[in-house]
Amino acid sequence: MKSILIFSIFIVSVLFFYLFNDSYRYSFEAKAYYEIGNYDKALKLSEKAYKLNRYNNMAFTILTQSKIAKVWENFLIDANHYFLEIESISNKEVITKKDKIKIKMMLEILMGEYKNLPKSKLLDSGLKQKAKTQYEKAKGLYNGIFKK
Repeated sequence: MKSILIFSIFIVSVLFFYLFNDSYRYSFEAKAYYEIGNYDKALKLSEKAYKLNRYNNMAFTILTQSKIAKVWENFLIDANHYFLEIESISNKEVITKKDKIKIKMMLEILMGEYKNLPKSKLLDSGLKQKAKTQYEKAKGLYNGIFKK
């Protein structure tokens, strides 16, 4: 009975510490935003948490992972932009040599960006899969158009 009481007091103490310590509260919020894929909000909250307490490992981890996730998100944004641009070029009646060079450069940039994305075992697998899909699309287009 005494051990249950001591354990209960310990748990309540830990909860109060985390709830009333801004650094850890921000960390938990950042973790929640990270898990749902809102990397901007996770980044901002984890930065706040880390600034309040440089020894908060959770804040540091979420801060680092959010930065990595933002790089992957930016790759996806770039890929979507480039594919829209490529589509608009391919819908022209006449595709010039300059247009072909532009398409080739965009595809090479995408493939290079993908290969240089920072690796992380903690990164969301859905984000990784979306990026891989865009890479494969770029690679397929490149090989189909320029590797004849």
